[in-house]
Amino acid sequence: MPALNWSKTPHWRNYHRTQDRSQVDTAKLVPNGAPLGAIAALRQTAAQFGFVLASAARQKLPLTALGSAWSFSDITKNNGFLLHTGLAQHIWQVDAADLGPAAVHRDRMVLVHGGTTIHELNAFLEPDLSLITTGAHDGQTVGGMLGTGVHGSVLRYGGFQNHVRGVHIVTGPGESWWIERGPMPWLASATAAALANHVVLEPDLFDAALVHLGGLGIINAVLIEAAPGYVVDVVRVKHPLTAASIGLLEKGDFAAFAREVWAPSREEPYYIEVILDPFHPYAGYRGAAHNALITLFYKREPDRSITRSLAANGASVVEAAHETLNLLAKALSAQPEQDLLLPLPQAVAWLVAQEFHPEPAAGTVPRRMTWGKANGPHVRQEILGWDIELYNAAYAIERQHLTTTLKTMLDAFHSNGGGHQVFTLRFVTKAAGLMAFTRFDDSVVINMDGLRTLNSSDAARNVALALERTAIPFSQHWGKQGVITSTRVARDFGSPADPTTRAGRWRAARYRLLSPAMRETIRSDALSAWGLA
Repeated sequence: MPALNWSKTPHWRNYHRTQDRSQVDTAKLVPNGAPLGAIAALRQTAAQFGFVLASAARQKLPLTALGSAWSFSDITKNNGFLLHTGLAQHIWQVDAADLGPAAVHRDRMVLVHGGTTIHELNAFLEPDLSLITTGAHDGQTVGGMLGTGVHGSVLRYGGFQNHVRGVHIVTGPGESWWIERGPMPWLASATAAALANHVVLEPDLFDAALVHLGGLGIINAVLIEAAPGYVVDVVRVKHPLTAASIGLLEKGDFAAFAREVWAPSREEPYYIEVILDPFHPYAGYRGAAHNALITLFYKREPDRSITRSLAANGASVVEAAHETLNLLAKALSAQPEQDLLLPLPQAVAWLVAQEFHPEPAAGTVPRRMTWGKANGPHVRQEILGWDIELYNAAYAIERQHLTTTLKTMLDAFHSNGGGHQVFTLRFVTKAAGLMAFTRFDDSVVINMDGLRTLNSSDAARNVALALERTAIPFSQHWGKQGVITSTRVARDFGSPADPTTRAGRWRAARYRLLSPAMRETIRSDALSAWGLA
């Protein structure tokens, strides 16, 4: 089990190098001793987290708990302590005796340390069990995923947080909470009481914790309900994107869209992603149709005789079908800017297309992969030798208004020459959590992925302003680089001062869970700027 190591980090940067700090007081979990059982292990890390919180509070400094530090936004920014939770990464299959009556599928329940990466979780679950959806990066930690409400593009499903049935959150020295929705418990009452000194089954408190924004405490563990193991057939095509095909996506006729872009399709896919070049939008808006980069997954029952080999082998490095930023970074690392024949803004989409390899070949069957292999592994940039600063803003909009919204966004993108980006469409339904940025029943997340340049940030800012001018509802990803303000938070989630709004209910949970001293300690610059602290 891990122990705490204290040090002063000379220079700290988050994963995407959007935050820089010098001489940072850092607490880090390091290996120490033999593995423990679930409850003993979680009690130990909870005590360690509480000790760090007490130290920060004594010095009147804020504390940020980090997983893989993936987020682009200011959500990890403050002037105080850093706590690295990366070694809190154990996973336990929960014994049936430790489960409550709500856990009907008792063989699917796992208790997961907050510092566990999605890569580790996939490896633990597969091939007999599987996650239903994840984000575009399997190096993110479970606690970090809940921090910003990470989504995928599985049709008819929400975000990663929709898997969660219980949350263990540390809120101070000697203080932790086990939180579930209720009314019946998922974790047996005695087991929960052995883990935390507060055990509550309350929908609002649970829904607040599902997207905690780093402001409710330190996520020590979550109880996850996995799905039965499955595999996906992977299809990647370059196909003209038309106004009619966008209309099919807007209506939710995903089966018809899939048939249009891949003739062998006879069913609704499990997953759809569309990458489009904003400089050559689809026919009916500006110019001729262009080839969009489209990924489809088809869910299949596993063949047990081959699934174990699929879980052990599979995707090569950076083959994750939907990791647009990785495609771009890989292309640019091998293609210096001065060698490009196109102006750089237009060249970004061209470069992404060069790294997008259609499959399957005509007359062959699609590759069949487990979910974890089809969505990973992500390999850290320093290992691959990349030195490229990437930009990503993400907007959740209502699917029923996709055509109008996309036109507005593309017009705004072009208003000052455009950015160094591509647009990526992903689909989310009924995401859990009070502060899920995918707050619409049927959301389309439109990512602006590309290079970190002034053009890119200006283009994203223009898009947000255009959506506001035309009164199109949208929300921005908490972990990305859009401009989130307290005014926009209040517009999208209601006033934090009103206890009946989403933001007000989330803030009430913060005041319920944290003492005044801990509210000063567990905060970030972002929470203050958003009006939520």
